[in-house]
Amino acid sequence: MKGRRLFRQYRLCKFHSNILDTMIRSPWMSSPYQKLEGLRTLNRQVDGHDFVVLINPEIGSWCVFTSEDYARYLNDNLTEVEWETLYVRGLAADDEGCVVETDFPSPADVPSVVVVNIATTCNLRCKYCFADCSDEKGDLMREDVMRSLISQMLSLPVPLVTFEFQGGEALCNVEGMRLFIELAEKMNESYHKVLRYRTVTNATLITDDFLELAKKYDLKVGISLDGPRDCTDRVRVDAQGKGVFDRVMDGVRRMRDSGIEVDGAVCTVGQHNVHCAKEIVDFFAENKIEFKPRPVNILGREITSNLTTKPGEWFEAYKEMYYRSKEKNINNASIHIYEENTYGPIRDYVCLRYPCGAAREIISVNPNGDVYPCDGFKGEEQFKIGNVLEESIADIMKKEPVRKLQSRTAKDIEKCRSCTFRAMCCSCCYSAFGKFGTIYREDPHCADRRLIFLFLIDEWIRNNVLNGSE
Repeated sequence: MKGRRLFRQYRLCKFHSNILDTMIRSPWMSSPYQKLEGLRTLNRQVDGHDFVVLINPEIGSWCVFTSEDYARYLNDNLTEVEWETLYVRGLAADDEGCVVETDFPSPADVPSVVVVNIATTCNLRCKYCFADCSDEKGDLMREDVMRSLISQMLSLPVPLVTFEFQGGEALCNVEGMRLFIELAEKMNESYHKVLRYRTVTNATLITDDFLELAKKYDLKVGISLDGPRDCTDRVRVDAQGKGVFDRVMDGVRRMRDSGIEVDGAVCTVGQHNVHCAKEIVDFFAENKIEFKPRPVNILGREITSNLTTKPGEWFEAYKEMYYRSKEKNINNASIHIYEENTYGPIRDYVCLRYPCGAAREIISVNPNGDVYPCDGFKGEEQFKIGNVLEESIADIMKKEPVRKLQSRTAKDIEKCRSCTFRAMCCSCCYSAFGKFGTIYREDPHCADRRLIFLFLIDEWIRNNVLNGSE
């Protein structure tokens, strides 16, 4: 037995050491504690006050000390309750060298979300498109592929299946989307699974036919939009190079007029808008659209466009959006994702945790049935892991290359394995591939992520220690 187990109901909070004595010693603990090897320290100065953050890089738990309290820790002068508080947070061991184990949900072994690339053609020519789609190439999903994919997903041992329609531009094939959903509903009569449908669209092809389909099957509709007109029209353009902001907003209005709300916007941050953080937040707040800002991923057209953020720019934009989003009371999903990874023990966002969700929670299927580990690789032939017309998804998940990808962790990446924040983070496999030619490298935005984690720790100190609100 390596340690005593904590059940998942336990929430791994971070406590300033001056308030540790409010805790009550557990009756099942009787042995003394000792310092745990492998911990890291961060010296932080917040609003003129010095603090030391003790952090366990293996699980991402941490605790804040004043300089005086940290000296007591070094000299083994903490109270018994303070030691136990460190112990239950994975920051100390008992006298046998045992540490607390956590019983949190494990990553999935089979997918419950499939990105259905219902069309790999697109009516736009966005300058950073990671899939390099256009109206001059691409295919529409065939019915035999639909039937095989649906049947296989319904056969997997998961109670909930989400079909997310992407492309290209999914609305280039509304009739295919309708056929897919009708087939799924009919075939599910034998399985009784919970089915959910979602799409992410550029919103320039919203029609009455699509709106009727979305309302009938509760199809959630997310959009791609990079902020106000000037930001969007610089990069999100049609085949003639004309910006499409007005067409997007017309699509949003049509959705709302029909009673369908926008299910969030993906806001790609790059050289076209990285210095417009305040304007981006204000735009989404004024239009009452929740949004998720993220830097340009490095694949497809981005490899030659070079529009992604430069070192430090994504962090500065994130920080300005952080304060402005809270001020405007608009849901910024990137704030939630990074706060969850910094402050909590369970990292649910599959793209920012090791192992990531590629070929675990999620797969991506092209119109011809080719299967890829996630939507980022949909156009990269070397990452094809199978075809639903030739083999089952269950068998695809058992392949050795897939197993290897599923087990990719920080230990496999030189820079990540030594990082203090490795338990809070994850290198995006397809961005790493686009930048370095291998998935076994750090995320191209690694330096900015480190700054974001430090910023959020400082914010916690400011709000929970200096301001006295706990």
